[in-house]
Amino acid sequence: MTTASHSATIADMLTLDNMQKLDDADLRTKALSTLETGGIIYLPRCGFDLTPEELAFVSDASATLPTKAEKKSQNGRPTIIYNPNSGRLERSRVRAPQRAQLIALLDRYAQWSTDLINTLFPGYRDGIVRDRTTYRPCPRNATQGLHVDASYGRPTGGQSMLRVFCNINPDQQPRVWRVGETFEPFARRYIDNARPRKAGPLDRMMARLGITKGQRTAYDLLMEDIRGQVKRDRDYQANGPQQVVDFPAGSAWIALTDLVLHGAMTGQHSLDQTFFVPDEIMADPERSSLRILERLAGRPLLAA
Repeated sequence: MTTASHSATIADMLTLDNMQKLDDADLRTKALSTLETGGIIYLPRCGFDLTPEELAFVSDASATLPTKAEKKSQNGRPTIIYNPNSGRLERSRVRAPQRAQLIALLDRYAQWSTDLINTLFPGYRDGIVRDRTTYRPCPRNATQGLHVDASYGRPTGGQSMLRVFCNINPDQQPRVWRVGETFEPFARRYIDNARPRKAGPLDRMMARLGITKGQRTAYDLLMEDIRGQVKRDRDYQANGPQQVVDFPAGSAWIALTDLVLHGAMTGQHSLDQTFFVPDEIMADPERSSLRILERLAGRPLLAA
């Protein structure tokens, strides 16, 4: 689909080995630059360790995958979604009494992730918005297409999606990703062919009914368009800039996932916590996907 050259720089990865030094000013500056330029921050020994009770729970497929469909699933998608702000499970088939144990695990991870982000990126603390916590107990046995994150059911309105991932696999299996290029060169490849649909009455009705959490903006619709283009581009998926990265059990990684091409290949039992980051609280708002798309499109993408 795209005729652009595939030569590009793959996203940087910054490894932080010492969790005790996250308040170091120079390290924070480097981590923030890596994050906002579409890189990934890798924490090989992250410090989020399962308790013996949590390990037993995660290891019990009858508890984490209670239905036949979930046991057969190989797509690696999240079957469990938790809202840490309300303390309620929004999606789960896990039965009582394991539900209480599951909620405690997810709540602990949400708080751990929040503390991690507040420590590493103190400039985000007052403006960041914590969203949902997800758990993927199903295995993934099919490679996911390289993509940037665009939240179809939860329009971001131009906010970046900061996600904290953690591999809690009880059998010590890695979670394997493909990591590709950063957002701007990717967007340049596809924006000329973008034909985003316009928001209409159906979008407004879905927002009013709560089917979508807010109304899609021109930014959301353009993101959805270019995301769809790259996922359909077989040549790019096979030959575009990318590398395979293993995230071992017990490790964590952080990214603004709208700013880096990525796709899961294999793995089971991962947690992730999502935060929304308004561009105005970034160290350099011009590096946000919103500002980049507005420059490339030559028009504002949010209603005045």
